[in-house]
Amino acid sequence: MDLWAVFGWTGGGLCALYVLLPFLVRFYPWIAHRIVFLHFVEHPKVVFKDLKKPESFGLKNTRNFYLDVDDESTIGVWHTLPGNAGDQIDDNDEFWEKKLQEGQPIILYLHGNSSSRAQPHRVELLKLLSKLNYHVLALDYRGFGDSTGFPSEDGCVADSYFLYKWVRKRSAQVPVIIWGHSLGTGIGTKLTKQLCDNGEPPDGLILQAPFTNLKHVSKLHPFAALFRFLPWFDWAIVSALDRIGLHFKTDEHIASVTVPILLLHAEDDFTVPHELGELLHAEAKRVRDITSGNIHFVSFDKKHKYGHNNMYRSPELPQHIINFVASLKR
Repeated sequence: MDLWAVFGWTGGGLCALYVLLPFLVRFYPWIAHRIVFLHFVEHPKVVFKDLKKPESFGLKNTRNFYLDVDDESTIGVWHTLPGNAGDQIDDNDEFWEKKLQEGQPIILYLHGNSSSRAQPHRVELLKLLSKLNYHVLALDYRGFGDSTGFPSEDGCVADSYFLYKWVRKRSAQVPVIIWGHSLGTGIGTKLTKQLCDNGEPPDGLILQAPFTNLKHVSKLHPFAALFRFLPWFDWAIVSALDRIGLHFKTDEHIASVTVPILLLHAEDDFTVPHELGELLHAEAKRVRDITSGNIHFVSFDKKHKYGHNNMYRSPELPQHIINFVASLKR
């Protein structure tokens, strides 16, 4: 077989795959589930390290522990102390739980899809928040990292809710802020809606690289760029998301969020485009009650090249966080 024939067969195969892949997603929607969560993908720098040892990732004054959410889910959690907590650290649970009552604000960090709480850019953000003298609790949802179970939209929200309740029970009147990144913004907003509806709201909500809803982001994500012009894209891809119960309707859930909100988005974010953050901001301003608390949108210039994951590098980010936390009323 000559070289041109090989190229011809290869090209034909790729074209067939291009046309058939949306149909595969349509009839095997579990493919869409795995694309959304990517919970089976681990970062190369993490794969051979032990999540039970946060110090191996460069985190100081951090403990690893586990919480049994339900029969299906046991979640792994890191608790990083504020930077001013000192070096006299005890290993027992009572020491760590009492620290939550000492007054420093507590941030519940909800990461995006793929990998675990140990992904490098997540660790760098945890370090930054600790330097600002906040407690940070970062969990892996069911199916991620060393957490058991299998991820779903409601399951990830349930895991986050369980950790929130665990923190509230041990932190008295200390401010608790929910911080979501990427897919975690959909989880965090739905969680905050439920908490507000139940009369147990957090003190604030920070959304880093947020989107309006999963249908919208599925059409603008770089992976979808290859397929969204096909006439059967909605029939194949979007309908698959509906069939497996993945919606993440942040633009609807945010209407019920009755606490202050800070939106953070980089202009050069090509994973969750900046325009989705702008759309969410506009929709939130339109649908939220005037008494629901302030909402502020911070855009980071594309010249800085923070992209989707590297906002922690911004020298302006700490002051934005400090100002937001200081504005919260308890």
